[in-house]
Amino acid sequence: MEPGATGYPPDMSPRDPRSASDVPYDFGIPLETALRRRERLADDVTTDFGAERVFPELVDALMAEVPEGVDILEVGAATGLLTRPLLAKSRCVTALEPSEGMLKRLLASEVASADNLAIRRGMVEDLDPNDAYDVAVVTFTPRRGLGLARLLFELACRVRDRVVMLLDDDGALDWAYLARAAAAKGLDVRLRIVSRGSRSGEKGEHAQAVILVAEVERYCSLGPEARPTGIELDEWAGDAREIEVPFPPPRGTATRLVRYMLAGGDRALRVVTDPAGAERLYGNVRTAVHRLARDQLTVRRDGEVIHVVRLPSGGDQP
Repeated sequence: MEPGATGYPPDMSPRDPRSASDVPYDFGIPLETALRRRERLADDVTTDFGAERVFPELVDALMAEVPEGVDILEVGAATGLLTRPLLAKSRCVTALEPSEGMLKRLLASEVASADNLAIRRGMVEDLDPNDAYDVAVVTFTPRRGLGLARLLFELACRVRDRVVMLLDDDGALDWAYLARAAAAKGLDVRLRIVSRGSRSGEKGEHAQAVILVAEVERYCSLGPEARPTGIELDEWAGDAREIEVPFPPPRGTATRLVRYMLAGGDRALRVVTDPAGAERLYGNVRTAVHRLARDQLTVRRDGEVIHVVRLPSGGDQP
């Protein structure tokens, strides 16, 4: 696709930034701030945007989730770090990127000469309603919370096979909330946590990442009128049961918490305790989950709160 005079294709104009009133549902972050940061980082020509998050094991795991010979929508292509391996496996890749600076760098790279690459400026919400793809690949979107859910369901209506999302494994635990909420709405969700290995050198801040795969066949079979199109705030985290643990915690507290989750129907627990004991309790709960429910539960700490979240059935967490 030939770029326009501004350095990006003419068939998609820049979107109008949403106001703060659209947060948290639309994007989960102030959109203007995220786009300005993306433009600033695009000016740093000494580095590939997102390179600190991408490592060989993650690329291999991503490619394993992408079928051969499909039409791919790459959401957040940036400078093309993951576009190259996706091109090698696909019939066509449509690289979608909101930043003019990132697109200029992508268009100036060797990737831009590929015959099976189309480049578009904008966000998923800017796409034509009739645009359809086999697979959508989302690469470390800055969206958070309900903004992630909105993006997933927007893409689920545009693909014939699956949505693959690369997500940060951070303390916010958004990926776990997203997975269980999406599964409850009819998407077939699988999770995989991928860690840096010996090929990646030293482990840094982004030592691991999450791959969320949402297959849409069952979801699409519901029909347009019966098909859920999003997740409301109370569905995102409102059903998390909060349990307060005294300090010091009684002996065996972590094991009892995990067994409670396994025996009951709660999708998530928010475990609150005295800040002085949060770190030790978090370690004990992690050990109990690893021992009793490694493939069924995941646990993360967000400040003084410990989250224990049930994984979708069929999800795998190596």
